[in-house]
Amino acid sequence: MLEAELAVAGEVRKKRAYHHGDLRNSIIGAVAALIGEQRTPNIQLRDVAERVGTSQPAIYKHFESKQHLLVEVAIAGYDLQKQFRDRALALARPSPLHGLLAIGIAYVRFSQLYPGYFLLMKTFETAEILSSPRYQAQRDETLTVFGGLVEACFEQGLFRPVGLELAMATLQTAAFGLAHLYIAQQMEFVAPTIHDDPELAGQVYCLSFAGLMTPAGHRLLEEQGTNPFLAVPPIPDVLDPGD
Repeated sequence: MLEAELAVAGEVRKKRAYHHGDLRNSIIGAVAALIGEQRTPNIQLRDVAERVGTSQPAIYKHFESKQHLLVEVAIAGYDLQKQFRDRALALARPSPLHGLLAIGIAYVRFSQLYPGYFLLMKTFETAEILSSPRYQAQRDETLTVFGGLVEACFEQGLFRPVGLELAMATLQTAAFGLAHLYIAQQMEFVAPTIHDDPELAGQVYCLSFAGLMTPAGHRLLEEQGTNPFLAVPPIPDVLDPGD
C-alpha cells in the first residue's frame, strides 16, 4: 500500500535530514520543519541556524535573503511532492480514474509527512514565490498532469461532460480540504471513529468522484475496486528533495 511506503520513506528522510553534510539542503529542510511546527512562514533565521548547527551569516552564503530562501523551500517542496505523485502513478492501476485517486492519496500523504512544505506552497505563497519562473513551471507541470488525467476520464466516458475546470475544481477541493483537516489535526474530531483508517482519503475521493462519474466510471470501480494501487514493491529510497 502506498500509504505505508510513503510513511516509511518519509521517516527515513526526516531522520537523516540534518546529518547528510549538505548545509544548503539542511537549511531548506529546517525552514520547512519550522513552518510546519509554527504554522507561519515568519520564522526566525536564528532558529534555522540553531537547528542545523550553523550561524546566520552562513545561511546568507547560500541564500541572498530570507525571501530567496522561502522561494527555494517552496521549489524543493514541489520537487518532493512530484516524487510522491510520480511514485503513486507508477504504482497505480492503468485507468485515468485510478490515476486521479492515486495522486489524490499521494497529495494528502505528502501534506501529512511534510506540512511545512505543503503550507508554504498552498497557503503561504509570497509574491516572490509566485513570481519565480521555476516555481511557476512546477505548478504548470502539476496542473498539466492532473488535467491530462481528467481529460482522459472525459475521453473514455468515465466522467460526465461537466467541463475540465469544474471537474478539476471539484477534485482539488476534496484534496485540499482533506490535507488541511489532517494538518490542523481536526480529522479526529470530524470523523472520530474512522480518522485513523488508512483508506479514509481514498473513500472520501470516491464519494467526491461519484458526482462526476458516468455509469461506465462506476462500473470500472466496481470491477477493479476503489483501491487505486497495484501490489507495492520493496520501498525505494526516493523521497529526498536533497538528492
